[in-house]
Amino acid sequence: MYSDIMVKNLILAALAVVLLPTEALAADDDAQTLLRRTADYISSLGRYNAQFEIAAGEYSSQGSYAVDGDAYYIEVDGAEVYSDGKTRYEVDNTRREVNVDDVDTSSRNVLDNPTRCFDFVGTDYDAAVTERTDASTTLRLRSRDEKVEGEIFLTVETASGRPQRVVYVLYEDRVDVRVTHLESVRRGVRRYDPKAYDGYETIDFR
Repeated sequence: MYSDIMVKNLILAALAVVLLPTEALAADDDAQTLLRRTADYISSLGRYNAQFEIAAGEYSSQGSYAVDGDAYYIEVDGAEVYSDGKTRYEVDNTRREVNVDDVDTSSRNVLDNPTRCFDFVGTDYDAAVTERTDASTTLRLRSRDEKVEGEIFLTVETASGRPQRVVYVLYEDRVDVRVTHLESVRRGVRRYDPKAYDGYETIDFR
C-alpha cells in the first residue's frame, strides 16, 4: 500500500509528464508569436535605415545599414558593403579593394545579409524564449540544418516586436550587435558604382 508521500510523488511525476510538454508548446507558441511580430514590425518600415553598435571580444565599433527590399548598404569602420539582392560588393577603403560575390540569401547575419536578419518566420530555425523582462523578450534561435552551426539570441521589445539586440554565438566566439536606431525612409539605398572606386583592385569570387 502506498504511503501519502509516495502517492504525492507519483501524482507530481504524472503531472510533470503531462504538463512539461504543454509548457514547452506554450513557450514555442510565444516565441513564434514574437517572431511574427518582429517580422511584421520590420515589414511595416518599408525602406529603412538602422544604426548599431557592435562588440566582439576586444573589438567594438559603430555602424549603419539601409535596406530597400532585397537591396542593402552597410557602412562600418570605413568599410562599405553594397548589394542589389543578387551580388555583394564589399569595399575595403584601406586596402583599396572590392570583393565581389553572390549574396548568401540564407544568411541571417545582420552584417552579411541585413534584409533577412530579423525574419525567422517559416524558416528552419527552432525558437525558444530564454529571458523576459517587463518590456523585452530574448529568443534563442537554432537552425535545424546541421551544417549551420552556432546560436542566435534575438532580443525584441515584447509589445511591438522592435529588434533591440542580436547576439551570434559560435563556440567561444560571440558577436554582440545592439540596434540603437531604426527609421523608415523614402529614399532608396546607395547602389554600387564602380566609377566611385576607380583604381581599386576588384576580386571576383563568383
